[in-house]
Amino acid sequence: MLRSKNEQKINKFAREYIKLNNLDKLLESADNASTSTGAELPDYVALHSYILQYKPTYILECGTGKSTWILAHALQKNHLESGVLGKVISMESVDIWYNEAKKIFPSELQQYVEFHYSPATTYQYSIIRGTCFTKVPDYQYDLFFVDGPELTVTHDGYSYDTANMDFIRYLITAIKPATAIIDTRMRTCAAYGLIFGQKKVKYLRGWMLGIIENVTKKDLKLN
Repeated sequence: MLRSKNEQKINKFAREYIKLNNLDKLLESADNASTSTGAELPDYVALHSYILQYKPTYILECGTGKSTWILAHALQKNHLESGVLGKVISMESVDIWYNEAKKIFPSELQQYVEFHYSPATTYQYSIIRGTCFTKVPDYQYDLFFVDGPELTVTHDGYSYDTANMDFIRYLITAIKPATAIIDTRMRTCAAYGLIFGQKKVKYLRGWMLGIIENVTKKDLKLN
């Protein structure tokens, strides 16, 4: 019951935030145009508010969708209010979703997004094996939103679900700290807990989000 009340409070806050920041019409347009289910309202609020507060320059979105609209809207607001021009590099491993996303995306937000199609592959760091995009554009990212690619790995005839490894692969060569927000992916949160240590990884239960803030290669404890 306590968790239910907490979720109700979070959802109420999310609805109020969305209305206050004029995201309701944007989400309605996305709902009408897209055939994807999208994320939960608290996800959109967490991403939008984080971008407004910390003003990242480059965001890697692992999994294109309605969240791309929210990320771009926040970057547009930063650009208009403070002159900070940011960009979402939105990665998609399924060509159907990639083509739809490009086709329906609003023209007024296009300067804030690069869409990239890239099949999923596997990547292993220490004992953790997971999936990532085959090729990611080479930018110095401040923020990752982890909501893809497909997390099923087939090896020696066996299929199993695993973690996203794009954030880990990036940190190996990154020259500045980065933050990752993880959308309801418990295996990824658990894997990151092993790689960085449990104190570095927070899981916000009511929000159903994981977050690991301002980490670098030096924070990779598992080797």
